[in-house]
Amino acid sequence: MSVETELKLRFTPEDAEKIKQHPLLVAVQQMGEPQRLYNTYFDTADCALLERGIGLRIRRLGDKRIQTVKTAGAVVSGLHQREEWETEVYSDTPDFKLMPKNLLPSRFLHKKNLRNILPIFTTDFVRQIWLIDFNGSHIEVALDQGEVKTLTNRVPLHEIELELKAGVAENLYLLALSFQDYVPLIIENKSKAARGYGLYAPRSPQFYKAQDVTLTEQMSVEEAFSQILWQCLAHLQANENMVLAGTDPEGVHQMRVALRRLRSCLSLYKPLIPVSSYAELQTELKWLGSILGMARDWDVFHLNIQQMSASVHDAQVLAELQSISSDFKNRAYALVRQSLQTPRYSRLLLSFSSWLTQKSWRTCVDETVLNTLAQPASHFSDQILSSYDKRISKRGKNLLQLSAEKRHKLRILIKKMVYGSRFFATLYPSKSTREFIKSLALLQDDLGILNDLNVADELLTQAGVGLEAPMRYFLKGWYAHQQANQLETLFTHWQTFQQQRAFWK
Repeated sequence: MSVETELKLRFTPEDAEKIKQHPLLVAVQQMGEPQRLYNTYFDTADCALLERGIGLRIRRLGDKRIQTVKTAGAVVSGLHQREEWETEVYSDTPDFKLMPKNLLPSRFLHKKNLRNILPIFTTDFVRQIWLIDFNGSHIEVALDQGEVKTLTNRVPLHEIELELKAGVAENLYLLALSFQDYVPLIIENKSKAARGYGLYAPRSPQFYKAQDVTLTEQMSVEEAFSQILWQCLAHLQANENMVLAGTDPEGVHQMRVALRRLRSCLSLYKPLIPVSSYAELQTELKWLGSILGMARDWDVFHLNIQQMSASVHDAQVLAELQSISSDFKNRAYALVRQSLQTPRYSRLLLSFSSWLTQKSWRTCVDETVLNTLAQPASHFSDQILSSYDKRISKRGKNLLQLSAEKRHKLRILIKKMVYGSRFFATLYPSKSTREFIKSLALLQDDLGILNDLNVADELLTQAGVGLEAPMRYFLKGWYAHQQANQLETLFTHWQTFQQQRAFWK
């Protein structure tokens, strides 16, 4: 058994020759002649192996047959890490006696059940291989071109795999960035097997909410920082498929939440992780945030108009608002989809992952900060949560008299505090933490609703609606009514929050 660590990137067919001319490949000799790899993947008709995170294939390589078993493993920013077992076999059907012990329940290995495991799709491609030394790591570069197919469907396959043979994973990202300087490449989070299953048993795209960040008392401040950010990246990428191929607006919402969580983590750690260490990345994160934010703002505006139609009976104005919101929402979504399929987005993910794996911030800080980064994570979380709690209490004085601008600034503070509390929650008793976060999140929601009028005004300006247009006055009246009710709720939630015990003390 070995642990496979590889980075996958896809390219357009016309760029294949450019990749081969990359200086790092030209400098070494190709390993042998191009090989045709024909792989048959096996499972039950209802994909029982897939449900258990297991992939089973037989690779035909000339006269040889190689049986491979892989686990699902983990995928973040194109980096695939999983266990695999390879054994030579002597037929085109699996030898289940060679399956790793305890990988499958014993009932699966009953002869009657084994007959239900059949070939369900194939991958057929030509592979060219180079082995290079890069920054002290040995990396196999494989260029694959062919197709994935079932009995009824097929999709083209053009990808480059960077597999770590020896060394550190951070060099996979650096090498990928070097290739991307040469040709436009897109991160590929789906394995060949995943694409085959997608053809065999298509499933509707799903959206994914953030998983709880699990921190332990043994983790350092720096380890917690990395853990949080990797989880944010995983959350972001988990929702790409819904945004690209689905219809549920929650996909865009969750991608935006993931990016906000990531940027909030960077903000919380600003005393220790200087912005100068990721200045270029910050620009790109803002670019992505603005694109996702615009799509989400039009989503919320569209939902608000639907709510208006249930209580307001001005058909003409509602029809005009519906038309504007639908048109600009579609434009915003088209821009998001286009952006996610650009090398710029892939480069952002690769660069951020490289920054994380290399811990690039260490070159920008002194010994005092390095010592702080080595302390237990709870030391930092105690301090940063106390700091934000004090700032929120100070800014929330005379809450109902605050201007819209000051309420917005308070909301930003509260949002960061919500994310920070959730990031560090597992370091504290669960009950008090849960109640505090719930109370804080209600305030965030209240202030978000109060900010909807400002967002609506900005959206109408972008749509070219004049300042004196009737729909402007219509919206101000509707939102004013909503805000009057929400202010009462906000005050109640603020009083509840003020009574909460600081769970980190």
